[in-house]
Amino acid sequence: MRMRASIAAAAALTLLACHRGEQPVESGKPPIILISVDTLRSDRVGHGLTPRIDQLGREGVVFERAFSHVPQTFPSHTTILTGLLPQNNGVRDNVGYILDPKLPTLASVLKDHGYSTGAAVSTYVLRRATGIDHGFDSYDDELEYRSPIDVEAERNGEHTLAALERWLDGTTSHELFAFLHLYEPHAPYKAPAQYSRDRAPYDAEVAYADAIVGRFLDDLKRRGLYDEALIVFLSDHGEGLGDHGEDEHGVFVYRESIQVPLIVKLPHARRAGERIHDLAALTDVMPTILAATAIDAPKTDGVDLLGKRGRRQLYAESYFPRLHVHWHELTSLIDERFQFIDAPKRELYDHAVDPAEKTNLAESNRRSTFAMAGALQALISFQPPSAVDQEDQRKLAALGYIGSITQGGGAEYPDPKDRIQYVRLFRQAQALPDPQAIPLLQRLTRENPSLVDEWTMLAGAYERSRRRADAMSTLREANRLFPGSPTVVLPLAQLLLAEKHFDEARAHAVLVLKQEPVLSHEMLSEIALESGDLATARKEIDLALASAPHRTITLMQLAHIQEQSEDWSGELTTLDRAAAEVSSRHLAAIRDLQARRGKALLHLSRGPEAEQAFRAETGSFADNLPAWGNLAVIVAVQGRSDEAKQLLAEAQRRNPGPAALRMARETLEAIKR
Repeated sequence: MRMRASIAAAAALTLLACHRGEQPVESGKPPIILISVDTLRSDRVGHGLTPRIDQLGREGVVFERAFSHVPQTFPSHTTILTGLLPQNNGVRDNVGYILDPKLPTLASVLKDHGYSTGAAVSTYVLRRATGIDHGFDSYDDELEYRSPIDVEAERNGEHTLAALERWLDGTTSHELFAFLHLYEPHAPYKAPAQYSRDRAPYDAEVAYADAIVGRFLDDLKRRGLYDEALIVFLSDHGEGLGDHGEDEHGVFVYRESIQVPLIVKLPHARRAGERIHDLAALTDVMPTILAATAIDAPKTDGVDLLGKRGRRQLYAESYFPRLHVHWHELTSLIDERFQFIDAPKRELYDHAVDPAEKTNLAESNRRSTFAMAGALQALISFQPPSAVDQEDQRKLAALGYIGSITQGGGAEYPDPKDRIQYVRLFRQAQALPDPQAIPLLQRLTRENPSLVDEWTMLAGAYERSRRRADAMSTLREANRLFPGSPTVVLPLAQLLLAEKHFDEARAHAVLVLKQEPVLSHEMLSEIALESGDLATARKEIDLALASAPHRTITLMQLAHIQEQSEDWSGELTTLDRAAAEVSSRHLAAIRDLQARRGKALLHLSRGPEAEQAFRAETGSFADNLPAWGNLAVIVAVQGRSDEAKQLLAEAQRRNPGPAALRMARETLEAIKR
């Protein structure tokens, strides 16, 4: 009966897809699909590495010289969705900025004109808290859990695609705007093995991203949306790959970092195969889409790329050096022939004869240099960032970014060209095991002490190498250089707590209470718990939850306090809240959550439910040996001894080695008693 029902359901879905595919689209209102592949260099498209994207290009209009305005994810996507340059949309960096909700976005304008709007993104950098979700009916930014104490800063593109497809499943109108953001091929490069053979790591990720894009396009065809849709494919920025000394992106504004692929597939493949050599920019995406749907666009800095075009100059910037490493910012202007880069040592490149930008003509072609410098100066303005919380910095560090914002900048600051080797060394250190990273980080803190991330990384490497005294002295020196920085103060408080210096740890946590209320209250709660003050521990964690009621890390800490207080009913309620957050937000399982539920249920004499909780734990975390042991004991107590032995054998099979053997032996002895 179930099989028949499934067949009937599949047939109904097939008929529905066919019926939808035959429906005419209301004139001027096609389905709109925006696909952004983060960090994709333009020179990786159209040369056999990306067959599915290349096919889309053959069915659409390809813009051969499209440029980003900022080589960073959040600012660049802000320009895409607002059509405004960074100085006009106010977002200049991945952290420290929030998109003004009063600014119209592509999603908000389409929503106002009757479109259903849905998005799924793959990185913490584009989380809804940045304001980038403005105008979307559905904005899926859920990430996965690496452990109970930290969240992954990105998710696999296949999972992101599945999230967007779930939204499409519930959308019946053809008047829809779907935005898919993939984080492949952003570093760290870790494509599945089948894409890595005979390819460099970056290219393997490009090939993987292409395959995910292909699956999405196939899904649109199955839904009867592809042919009628206006599909825009692009990247937010490129990747350095060492061309000018930068391995990744964020610092420089050379072509490898800011030239991006841009494809516009029109409904019914109108103008298919057309290639346009005129300059294009990511600010053009919004006005181009709205013009194609006959919707009046709000004021933007872009143009309709499918309409009449003229000669123009494109602006680009990177304030990353100024904000993060005390170097000079970079601003740039690109025209039909030249790119001018304003830096302490000015640069001018002739793209017609030097597309790789190897020969600086700033001195030999002073006329063009001064003319473009004057035009650029009129565009420059800057909004300083707000404070950046430590959790944002931790997530950015997980993505390979230098996460801390510093204040300062200006003409007296060094040219990034003269210091780029420090960013390369920093990122090398991030990828090395701690014993190898320590000497490199020692060199970095000695030669370039103005980067707080180097100090905290060095302290972390010392701590993981069981050199706590060195970690402590490193953080104390960092606190002298960067007084009151939460990035330094909270890790120092953690080390002081580990050494049982409760009063000093508490003083440091209080120091950053205004800047980091949630993390500070969590730290104060942990200090109180370690010092045996359960009442204060509970008070502090309640204050943390008041500011972040859905934060599962905080809920897990509350549950631990309730466990110490033998409040089994309260602990179970809290753990159930955490489990509900995981389920409703489609998060990956949290290690020990179900095991701790099982223990609380046992204390409440709810054995069958405890058994199910421990089964859930071992199902998600097969290496959790205590959970296997508890599960076997519960089963044995119910008179199912043979099943208990089978569970212990399964635990050993899935965890070969002495630890599982010892757990099984101790559990059998406990059962016999």
